[in-house]
Amino acid sequence: MTQLVERAPNLIKVTEAIAAASVFQKKAVKKLLEEADGAYIEFAESVCSRMLQAARAQEAKADHAFLAKAYLDYTKSIRTEEMYFAKEGRYRHADFDLVYKNVYGRDDYMFEYVVGLGMTQIFWPNHYAIMRFYLDEFLPLAARARSGAEIGVGHGIFHAELLRAAPQCRTVMLDISPTSLAQTRRMVAATGLDPERAEPRNVDVQKEIPLPDGSLDVLLMGELIEHLQEGERVMGQIKAKMAPGGICFFTTAANAPAEDHILLFRTSGEIRDFINRTGWEVVREYLGTLKGMSVDKADAEGHNLNYAAALRVKA
Repeated sequence: MTQLVERAPNLIKVTEAIAAASVFQKKAVKKLLEEADGAYIEFAESVCSRMLQAARAQEAKADHAFLAKAYLDYTKSIRTEEMYFAKEGRYRHADFDLVYKNVYGRDDYMFEYVVGLGMTQIFWPNHYAIMRFYLDEFLPLAARARSGAEIGVGHGIFHAELLRAAPQCRTVMLDISPTSLAQTRRMVAATGLDPERAEPRNVDVQKEIPLPDGSLDVLLMGELIEHLQEGERVMGQIKAKMAPGGICFFTTAANAPAEDHILLFRTSGEIRDFINRTGWEVVREYLGTLKGMSVDKADAEGHNLNYAAALRVKA
């Protein structure tokens, strides 16, 4: 344990704060650290350190306990939506304007929201598995990119890692939330990169996609489509923005309720059909479930399933 504290002091302080605030989460984070390998420890410490720096740039009093609280509050909101989904068999919201009013349009709420969501990338095994696919499988495909964009930047970790992996790349960030745009620029800076490489544009891509056709070597669309009322139309339109040979990082989930999820996929087949129908093809993909459940069982019984892929526009 002493060696772990020395290697990952910020990770340890955040997990201690989580354990102090939640008996249930205490067991989960203890198990996570006991089973963690070196790659996880290194990345998780990096996320905690950068997230703390980015949060303090917004709120000077932010500390490890703030990161823990943001994570626990986000997790609690998911539990609430899971109970609703189990009872009603659908997501709570179908209207994007209402979601904007309750979530994205509230700058004070969004700050803690994006921090909490960012922390799930290291504390939820299914989210960490998606991150590993991104780091290990997708980013090598984008290393030579010079122009890129991300739609729905959220906490900024994915965007910062893209700019680190593709040193010649300059990007455009499209998000309806000014808070998310600001957080992503802070995360880029906390990663030791020039935030001027990423241009923020506060926009609803369901109304406009302000990017030139054929301009993108790389596009990030992680955990976006399920948040949109017009997701299928956006997915079909955005492919015109890709340069020849351009690569897209796409993730979504089936049976994954959240307070801002609208588009509901029920099986992995529905996700693949959606990709095919909107004019994209899969280059590489990852499917993950909770607690080691098989994908077939998750599909058949309507359990949570996470999907990630590298996509290209169909020839």
